[in-house]
Amino acid sequence: MQPRVILIATLLALLASARALEAEDASLLGFMQGYVQQASKTAQDALTSMQESQVAQQARDWMTDGFTSLKDYWSTLTDTFSGFWDLTSEATPTPDSEAI
Repeated sequence: MQPRVILIATLLALLASARALEAEDASLLGFMQGYVQQASKTAQDALTSMQESQVAQQARDWMTDGFTSLKDYWSTLTDTFSGFWDLTSEATPTPDSEAI
């Protein structure tokens, strides 16, 4: 064989292998994108299912009841202390009323 033919054959082989690797990379990228989309859809479905489940509803109810109870306790506590504050302010005379 002539050196020119060998050189051309070698260049064609390199070009063909580069094209094959490029096609393989594209198919791998497509596969990974499909996998990520499927995983995302599965996670979204699981989240939706959990939000709609009875256990999640019970947990939300429990949290709502807990916050309501805490709010009631805080209201009772502030009412009690504001009552003490009102009694204290009525019992101590102001300096202006003594000067008159």
